[in-house]
Amino acid sequence: MKLDISIERKEYWKQQGIKILLFAKWELRDQFRNRLLGGSWLFLQPLSYILIFTLVFSHLMNARLQQFDSPYAYSIYLISGILLWNLMAGILQRLTNIYAEKASLIKKVPISLVLMPLYVPLVELVIFLIAGTFFGIFLISIHYSPTLYWLWLPVIVLLSVFFTYNLGLILGILSVFMPDLRNFISILLQLAFWMTPIVYVDSILPTWVAEWLMFNPFYWSVSNMHKIILHGQAPDLALLVLLFSTGVIMAFFARHLQKRLEKDVRDLL
Repeated sequence: MKLDISIERKEYWKQQGIKILLFAKWELRDQFRNRLLGGSWLFLQPLSYILIFTLVFSHLMNARLQQFDSPYAYSIYLISGILLWNLMAGILQRLTNIYAEKASLIKKVPISLVLMPLYVPLVELVIFLIAGTFFGIFLISIHYSPTLYWLWLPVIVLLSVFFTYNLGLILGILSVFMPDLRNFISILLQLAFWMTPIVYVDSILPTWVAEWLMFNPFYWSVSNMHKIILHGQAPDLALLVLLFSTGVIMAFFARHLQKRLEKDVRDLL
């Protein structure tokens, strides 16, 4: 009997995994359907903004990064922050709309409301890795050497995805009942972008503003990215623990909402 249950569970998780991978494949295909250059945009978009940030902004804020010899210090600062921001913001924005956007699919395909959205971070991670590869090529081309601390980068990326995935799940469930939440998140993300030191350095902020950064989860991720890539220093472990702990709390809350509201969500879709 136990063996039968174990086999059933394995088959269930296998089927859920196959569906998530299929959703990810369809999502990547649909994003560039009917485009003249098709999937080439997956490469052209990150390449274009890396070129722009490198060629146009490389000297713009050197005054704020005088401690670095490289004329590309600001470009490295900007791109490393933007890459992680795009990953987190993309996941959050997509997940907030996920259930309304995929309502017809959810009605047809039997899949968990918590697991189905996993295809979103998968797709965003593919885009992030492509952009990251171009960034790596750029760093090699300017002879910028990595340090052993770079081994922390996958940890930071995965913790950032874990946090935003669970926050996005909560917002996605709530937005079924409060559609205005989707517009609110768009505005909130714009505010969060400017409240996170990505295009500016935190040393230009007044002390009282800098103190408030410690309450910004995006800052916990982006500042560690800057610390490792630009400063060649170890990450701030306290901020990583904070990011993980907040993600775990979000995960429990998302699971609680899913259990309590799943029937209502499916009825409303």
